[in-house]
Amino acid sequence: MITIKGYIFLEHKNIYISLKNIYGIGFSRSKYICNSLNIDFYKKNKYLTEIELKNISNKISLFKTGDFLKKIILNNIKNLKHIKCYRGSRHEKNLPVRGQNTKNNAKTRKGPKKSIFLKKKINVKKTKKKK
Repeated sequence: MITIKGYIFLEHKNIYISLKNIYGIGFSRSKYICNSLNIDFYKKNKYLTEIELKNISNKISLFKTGDFLKKIILNNIKNLKHIKCYRGSRHEKNLPVRGQNTKNNAKTRKGPKKSIFLKKKINVKKTKKKK
């Protein structure tokens, strides 16, 4: 197994697939990293040299990845809630944020159906005050 920046790369996988497993690096960024370093896209991890591994780790450090990226996203959501904008209120209520229909859809975001218990209204007779 090969480790780069604390991420474990399996030896039998291609380099672009291993790069995609890092949080914050998708297909296009992994392709960019491979092309900029002149590394074959389908090269197996076990055939990478030490120089290529160092270059890959330097390129990865240019991007916000992993826990740092997750922290930034959570801070952005917390800021939306703090300024009480519409998107922030949707995050607080666990409803779809980007304008999706909620009448028929959004079952996964809303969660399981919540049962509603009907409360009986108690009729209280008003008594007249004596003078």
